[in-house]
Amino acid sequence: MEDIDVSLFELNKKISKADVREVEHLCDKGEYLIGLGFCIMQRYMFDVLRDVDINPFEARALGPFSTFGEPVAELIHSAANYWKHEPEWHIWLEKLKERSQETVDKVLHHRDSAHYPLSDLLADLNGSLEHTLLGCLPHLADWRKAVYEHIEKK
Repeated sequence: MEDIDVSLFELNKKISKADVREVEHLCDKGEYLIGLGFCIMQRYMFDVLRDVDINPFEARALGPFSTFGEPVAELIHSAANYWKHEPEWHIWLEKLKERSQETVDKVLHHRDSAHYPLSDLLADLNGSLEHTLLGCLPHLADWRKAVYEHIEKK
């Protein structure tokens, strides 16, 4: 994820110097890279769960919570799913199915709308720190620890 963060840093530098007409294109690239990062995190979460006996829904409720009280693991999972499926929602659907709408609502993280919801969510998860994908690693480490502690109690 470090390479993606380097690319995001370079994009942010370009955005700060860009003409108004270029900003949207650059922000779209950033949103794409952030979505890819959330997918990497989701894959890590599935790898952690591979050899343990716990329901994935139950596991995603464990660990740290966002400032709004949402499980961070669930937010990361929803962000990855949003990035993977959002293009098909706009092409084939007039109205989102309930599960898809729930994913969107989680990614918006208590906003009514957002032009760059993954970027906004990443900022929420990083708090006052620099907005990087690597900034989410402590959340994932805390989540993994909570999963293992939960399993040991069973």
